[in-house]
Amino acid sequence: MPYGVYLSASGANAQSHRLQVLSNNLANVNTSGFKPEFPVLQARFAELIDQGHVSPGLGGIDDVGGGVTIQPAVTSFDLGAMRKTGNDTDFAINEPNAFFVVERDGQQMLTRSGNFLFDSAGQMITQSGEAVLSSSGTPIRIAPNLPYQIQSGGRIVQGGEQFELMLAKPKSFGDLSHAGGNLFKPMAEFDLAAANERPVTNGMLESSAVSPTGAMMELIEASRAYEANVRMIQNQDTVVGSLISRVLQR
Repeated sequence: MPYGVYLSASGANAQSHRLQVLSNNLANVNTSGFKPEFPVLQARFAELIDQGHVSPGLGGIDDVGGGVTIQPAVTSFDLGAMRKTGNDTDFAINEPNAFFVVERDGQQMLTRSGNFLFDSAGQMITQSGEAVLSSSGTPIRIAPNLPYQIQSGGRIVQGGEQFELMLAKPKSFGDLSHAGGNLFKPMAEFDLAAANERPVTNGMLESSAVSPTGAMMELIEASRAYEANVRMIQNQDTVVGSLISRVLQR
């Protein structure tokens, strides 16, 4: 395969990856607590230089480069805008370093989305059915037919019993792996928020941190870059075909 076609194909593949990541961001512009991802592309040496067979800087064709490689996407944990909902079981954390803890398939997951509800059995769950955990590590469950109160700091009181939403504080954002939507999988042990450091407000939700305008502009730019790489492949294919045709005519 001609080297130019290889480079263009590498670029088209990289831009296709960008389109997938940016499209997912745009699709979650209304998902509460969603954190956008940013695609990371990195220039690479030509194959022979990359394998150590040729030294860089010799002025040969290998110094042209080997296109681009796709690196793991990076998540932005910027705080999203807070919006008032008036729903008592909606919760928002007023700092970027803490997360609610929920349970999915027996595994603890972290989320910034606090749009919780009580099911018919009195268990607090997320909109997609994950159990919301208390600070003791057990699912929050109340008597469904009795009144309850929501207090400051993410506390639910019913009769003489009190439940406290578990607030996780990862040691580093690098310890979190995006698990789809607004959920994150902790890759290391996390700390719990202190009893006097629980900036949780009920009746509010954190909006998606995606900027619709910015996401759309990036999507358009990536789409045009993809199309440019595809046109380069087509042009180089036409040139090679014309060259072969001329050689065969001689």
